[in-house]
Amino acid sequence: MSSWIRGLIFLLLASFTAAPLCAQERTPLTTTIARSIKRIEPSWRYHYAWCTCPPTVPGQVWRDIGTWERVNKQGQKDSVDVWIVKTSSAAESAGWMQRVGRGGSQQACASENFQLGDEGYLLKCPRTYKNILNYRKGRYIIQIRSDSQELVERFAGYVMVRLPTS
Repeated sequence: MSSWIRGLIFLLLASFTAAPLCAQERTPLTTTIARSIKRIEPSWRYHYAWCTCPPTVPGQVWRDIGTWERVNKQGQKDSVDVWIVKTSSAAESAGWMQRVGRGGSQQACASENFQLGDEGYLLKCPRTYKNILNYRKGRYIIQIRSDSQELVERFAGYVMVRLPTS
């Protein structure tokens, strides 16, 4: 076999088996959190979510979204949404909290301070996602939504334990 044919075969094999250059090099944080939750509360079913929406903040490094669902003891469906955004700086996450975290576009919601991370607000709303907890820790913005305040607070604790320090 001539060298150019071997070279062509090598090139074709390499191009079909190589990982894409733009592949994500990290495990989504919600996937790591889901593994921990599954050990503690096995009834939860985790779904990784994808959003093509605009960045939460201009300096967004990445966004990670996860949804957990289960049927509770009363036979009703519980669900919890978790959004985690890594920003380019702590100042940027603090700016988002001032503009949006306290309820910005959710005028119908009552807002109260929530002691978690560097700054946190619990929004109590009359419609879907009756409870929304927004908090930040350094460069991270976390939003947890559910109809149950107890679930929002519990999942906030799960996220806080797994949140990177940098």
